[in-house]
Amino acid sequence: MAKGSRTRRVLGVLIALIVLAVVIGFLKSGGMGRPLQAPAGVALQTAAELPGVTCTELVIPVRLSPGSLFEFDVVGDLCAPGPPAGRVLQVMVSGSGYGSVYWDFPYEPDTYSYVRAALRQGYATFHFDRLGIGRSDHPPGVLLNVDRQADVLQQVIAALNEQHEFSAVATVGHSFGSVTSIAHALRYPDSVAGVVLTGFAHNTNPGFTMAMRTGVDFAAFKGPFVGRLVDPTYVISKPGSRGNTFYTLENADPVVVETDELNRQPTALGEVLSSAKYFGPQSRDLTVPVLLLLGEDDFVVCGGALDCTDHDAVVAHEAGFFSPAACLETVLLTDTDHNPNLHRNAPGNFAIMLDWVQRRVGSGTGGAPTAPCRPG
Repeated sequence: MAKGSRTRRVLGVLIALIVLAVVIGFLKSGGMGRPLQAPAGVALQTAAELPGVTCTELVIPVRLSPGSLFEFDVVGDLCAPGPPAGRVLQVMVSGSGYGSVYWDFPYEPDTYSYVRAALRQGYATFHFDRLGIGRSDHPPGVLLNVDRQADVLQQVIAALNEQHEFSAVATVGHSFGSVTSIAHALRYPDSVAGVVLTGFAHNTNPGFTMAMRTGVDFAAFKGPFVGRLVDPTYVISKPGSRGNTFYTLENADPVVVETDELNRQPTALGEVLSSAKYFGPQSRDLTVPVLLLLGEDDFVVCGGALDCTDHDAVVAHEAGFFSPAACLETVLLTDTDHNPNLHRNAPGNFAIMLDWVQRRVGSGTGGAPTAPCRPG
């Protein structure tokens, strides 16, 4: 190759890298945290206000992949009813369009905050805004996908363990957070002792797919983040669309639905496009215990080929996607849609989850599991 051609090639690569850096720098937005939004006349509270509990906001630097040039900040809250070290840690991973507020729901929190329920049982908790959500950085939406979020989750868990040396870690997912938790446990099985999946099944409702086409706006142009989020590859649910999509309204407090709407978050298109592959047989390779908690009215994953009101059929369906090593337990919830944390029966749902964590992972204070998974 001639020296001039080699020089032009090197210069071309350098120019391309500079252009890429400029584009990413332009599209990358920092955290977009905002005060909790409350309906008129409604008081909100977080787990940090629970007596005897200490919550610390942590900023954890992460990369989208090993060796990545760019670093982003994940922001979340580590809470514990005493020193965190030695406890079982529950890391809570939110779904699309939901930030950490889903796990520490601030309206009537003694009913709807899973964080509070776990803290009362002695667990340490970390509820955080995934990249692209809330206080955490917002990388270009096309770069965010399931596998990268799983890598980020691993970096978050490693950073927390480095600080406090927890006795064990359980991931607790909702919707896309459940998909991320599956991907993480497949990639890093030694980092997690159990996985709780909510708002997830190995099925997609065609009705929800159609609703998604008309039920979202581009977050750069409509919604609460206009002027702050310039990236056109983020979407956000339209006002007033969540009630009929994510709730069995006869079993939901209208103030919960309104509070949810007011605090809605954007979703990166890369996440939406990358989720489908984990609705297949990959979960058969999981080697950690799994709890699957599913509302029988879940509009996102129930419908089409899967009738979730037939509980026995759902249990049999899901059993085919896990090996004996997962010791799968599937629980169907009556009168519950996609958000089991935010229906009136939430305290009972939390009790099921916490009982499972104690049996399969360990007690909040670090005691051994009372019924460890021993397949075969």
